[in-house]
Amino acid sequence: MEQRKSKTLTLCERIEVLKKLKTGQSQASIAREYGVNPSQISRILKREHQLLGDWRSNRNPQRKRKRAGKAEEVEEALLRWFSQVRSRQFPVSGPLLMEKAGQLAGCLGLNDFKATVGWLERWKRRNNITFKKQHGERQDADDSGAENWVVSVLPSILNEYAPRDIFNADETGLYWRAIPDGTLAFKQATPTGSKASKERLTILLCCNMDGGEKLEPLVIGKSKQPRCFKNVKRLPVSYRANANSWMTGDLWKQWLKDLNTRMRAQKRPILLLCDNSAAHNAPARLSHVKLVFLPPNTTSLIQPLDQGIIANFKAHYRALLLRRLMGLMDGQTGDNKRAIELARSLSLLDSLHLQKEAWNRVTQATIIKCYRRARFFKDAGRDQTDAAMASVAADIPAGVSNEQFQRYVAVDCSIQTAGDSTDVELCACKQATATDEASDQMSSEALIQQPPATFATALEGLSTIRAYLENTGCQSYERFYRLADLIYETQRHRSVQRTITDYFKKAKYQRLY
Repeated sequence: MEQRKSKTLTLCERIEVLKKLKTGQSQASIAREYGVNPSQISRILKREHQLLGDWRSNRNPQRKRKRAGKAEEVEEALLRWFSQVRSRQFPVSGPLLMEKAGQLAGCLGLNDFKATVGWLERWKRRNNITFKKQHGERQDADDSGAENWVVSVLPSILNEYAPRDIFNADETGLYWRAIPDGTLAFKQATPTGSKASKERLTILLCCNMDGGEKLEPLVIGKSKQPRCFKNVKRLPVSYRANANSWMTGDLWKQWLKDLNTRMRAQKRPILLLCDNSAAHNAPARLSHVKLVFLPPNTTSLIQPLDQGIIANFKAHYRALLLRRLMGLMDGQTGDNKRAIELARSLSLLDSLHLQKEAWNRVTQATIIKCYRRARFFKDAGRDQTDAAMASVAADIPAGVSNEQFQRYVAVDCSIQTAGDSTDVELCACKQATATDEASDQMSSEALIQQPPATFATALEGLSTIRAYLENTGCQSYERFYRLADLIYETQRHRSVQRTITDYFKKAKYQRLY
């Protein structure tokens, strides 16, 4: 009898097998379909978690066996370095990779390692890496890598998770005091003697595919405890600080743990998409959050937040900031201050409130449109219409054209949000912990100290607001009433509950005695 030849399935075929098993098809029928031994189908099922991890990590889909290289630690460290530099749009060549591999091998103590052309080619095939020529000044995104991910990996994600359980997270930089000058150029409202980095923040935004859930922003600043935070018991957003206002491995890991705790309490497994930034390599054991990293140099094409959600958030923030400054200018009496001087009076706490309001104004329709533009929906096309400004036109101040406003929104689009890992950190797969700022003595927020607001001062403020509305002929007081309800409700929870009879007890005893 003729002996049947051994056949090994590729990674792509193994993923197809897992899909068929989930539909209820038997292992025997799948083995007959692919012409393999049933025991191979059984081994595929046992290795489901590992295979899905390789598939979502953009491993070579035609790879049949997972052969480790002659220095697996060097290969993993080099892959992390490659992802790091490509996320910064640096060009990478074969000789540069071989030189870097030698440096990483030295860091690992592997002095006998030598990077050869053959080793490099095998490393590229194992990690599905191809080199493309860049044309002119255009820094090409990896179109083929993005297309492969959309066609091969994304369908399995969409089949396994509901849209409400698919999230995308990404960082962006923000010049939180930047204002346009008279010609719509842009200035930093930075006082003399302070550092420009004091005026920038890194913000982590995260939302799900159906647009129904926007997680609380994580804002990373430089000052650990700014003066404007005094007497504030709860900030409008999550706030952390380090020396560079950057996302770090430790901050990312803690944010993931908090998210995992929240989802575990809801008994809700979710999938979180993110880029492979240096700060995102921090390992974390998560029970209810599955991390999926997008292929290097593809986020501009297939990351939903980069399709207009972040730009939409910044557009709302800029519009709110300009509205605030215009209000301050309109309300000035006596010596009028310039806009840049008024911008300096904006505290970090003021900015956090504006950021929270801007994030609240990003609509569900905008989020869905951006996920569709990233091809997360079956009817998605490469719509070139920018989703960022779709719902912001009404907020653009009078006298500012849409083109000018978009340039203002994009003033901080290229800010670095995370530091690069050193060779030691790449080899150890650990992220450096940035040093926290011990104090903010040089901070530009040297504000006049004010006593904490009380319930009495809040009531006085309500009276002032109502008088203003009455004098200006307000047509509806519904929002004012809701504000008053909020203040009374907050006070009720802070104080001991009293009944109406408590106010008459004193008079009762006065009559008795």
